[in-house]
Amino acid sequence: MARRKKPVRLWLFPEQRKDGQVVRQATWYIKHGSKRFSTGCVEDDQTGAQAALADYLTSLHAEEETVREKRASETLISDVIAHYASEKTDVAKPRELAARLGQLLEFWGDRTLDVVNEGTCNAYVRQRSTAQAARRELEDFRAAVVMYAKHGRCREIVLVSLPDKAKPREEYFTRDQVAALLWYLWKTRVAQGGKRTPVRSLKHIAPFVLMGIYTGTRSSRMWKASFKRMPGRPWIDVENGVFYRAAPKEIVAKNKRAGAIRIPGRLLVHLRRWSKQRDYLVEWHGRPANPRKGLFGAIDAVFGEDSDYVIHTLRHTCATWLMWSGGNVDDIARFLSMSRDILIKVYGHHHPDADRVVGDLFMKKPGGSRAA
Repeated sequence: MARRKKPVRLWLFPEQRKDGQVVRQATWYIKHGSKRFSTGCVEDDQTGAQAALADYLTSLHAEEETVREKRASETLISDVIAHYASEKTDVAKPRELAARLGQLLEFWGDRTLDVVNEGTCNAYVRQRSTAQAARRELEDFRAAVVMYAKHGRCREIVLVSLPDKAKPREEYFTRDQVAALLWYLWKTRVAQGGKRTPVRSLKHIAPFVLMGIYTGTRSSRMWKASFKRMPGRPWIDVENGVFYRAAPKEIVAKNKRAGAIRIPGRLLVHLRRWSKQRDYLVEWHGRPANPRKGLFGAIDAVFGEDSDYVIHTLRHTCATWLMWSGGNVDDIARFLSMSRDILIKVYGHHHPDADRVVGDLFMKKPGGSRAA
């Protein structure tokens, strides 16, 4: 029996050493039969490699002759995903979409649509890092299948099964916990690059924490923000006290709204001082820096590795504290760039007026009495 041809896939070319020194880093390649193509991405940049794989498959199938009204058993999943990638040109985060499609392609390979069912979808979920990561990728897969059928390329639509949504997180920091975290970031020096001597301060992450607590802004919009107006970056206008959370001309997803807000006065004092010292809110050696790794380490050090706190807890904390204040729910939702329904669903019980009208009904008559 002839050996089955392997699908297009990623392959990690191992690092090369000479005299104990690394002369070439481990690099991701695309393997297509006997051909190999470098993605230019090192081992740690698997997201970039996944995006390169998706781009390659898109180009591979771009000129393929369209066959109308194929059956599911005649339709390659790689064609479905490549078609979706070529059509989705107006997404807010194309690199992230390409990485998700790359993950799908690695698993489904050269299979056809007729193999898609609850069992194979569950198998996909099991081999991913988290069920929620798998869910997001399978949502793209489902959209790709529907688009392929709508465009008349397949006469059948298969059902893509998704894992259940995770329950929304409700953890939040207290004022004392925020103070403890900021103190740790301000005072601690950590080892960097395998050196034993502490050489790196964590002070540059403190502005990120304060911005998250006072504005509830999503992570990437904070650490990418600049104090000067720049193309492709959120802008902190300290002169007028406004935080433009979306970059100029940015396409923002409907479920990830990022409206401009007036910066709270207590935070603005700090931002004006920092703007005289740096160009970016979170800056390391003159460049904007993602604080994810350093902040996770600080959270583990302050609250223990078993704590449920994550970076998104800053946004939860802002929402919770604002609801505690008893402010107008619509104003709070607009400030957080969150829908009113989601705010009520996740944080409504924190508002002092929550269920007050219902509770007052017990005061009108003894419990168990009928209305006249």
